[in-house]
Amino acid sequence: MCTVIVGFDPQARTPLVVAALRDEMRSRPWDWPARHWPERPQLIGGRDRLAGGTWLAVDPQRERMAALLNGWPWDGTMPWEGTYPASRGDLPLKTLSNQNRDALAGEDPTRYAPFHLLDADAHSAALYSWDGRCLDTRALPRGVTTLVNTGLNPADPRSARHTPEFDRTRPDPDLSTARTVKEIWGEWPGLITRAANSEPRSAGTTPGGDPSALIAHADLGNGEVWATGSITLIALDRDVVRYAFTDTPAVLESWQLIDT
Repeated sequence: MCTVIVGFDPQARTPLVVAALRDEMRSRPWDWPARHWPERPQLIGGRDRLAGGTWLAVDPQRERMAALLNGWPWDGTMPWEGTYPASRGDLPLKTLSNQNRDALAGEDPTRYAPFHLLDADAHSAALYSWDGRCLDTRALPRGVTTLVNTGLNPADPRSARHTPEFDRTRPDPDLSTARTVKEIWGEWPGLITRAANSEPRSAGTTPGGDPSALIAHADLGNGEVWATGSITLIALDRDVVRYAFTDTPAVLESWQLIDT
């Protein structure tokens, strides 16, 4: 995951609404959101076929979600994948399996490449950030926040550009009656579609592109493409979790509701 937009307000009718964009190599195989983990049958999320974990999962029984963003190391270098004993994709699953609100209880962060881990429900939203040297935990403020690979960083071009617009259009549906993507997430899917039809953001080492763009696309040569491959929408209150997903964000009608 490279961008997660979080609308959190415990006083709202729908306290938590999220738009999560996953940027990954196109060649990396994955599965649509479902109950993929027999040892954790209550959890729903997309599955990374290579490592078996996920970038985002929800627990509909406890009205809770967890999302993972790759982080940057403290020294600014980018670590190679596969050099750590544990996959970061395990973290959302382990977080939702914890009965308490310490998402990393019992975890040794040094086993993982740098990450940002969002743990949120209708009552609280916390971001755990590990840069390879220090673990930082902070509560997300009330309102709309954009999380990126440098964490909670209002100066990031994506955050500076898109947070005000997603804040202005932040949906607050009645989840007991709202049934469609439009009824639940309002203008947010349209904002994503507009972004998907605009100039994309390139990879960090690739020149060109719009650094403030939500949607990523970079041709790395030899048939390798890094891009925004899927987007997840979450809305939850104290009783209900709604989940929508698309792997074609440029098409507004492509959103599909996931059974929770």
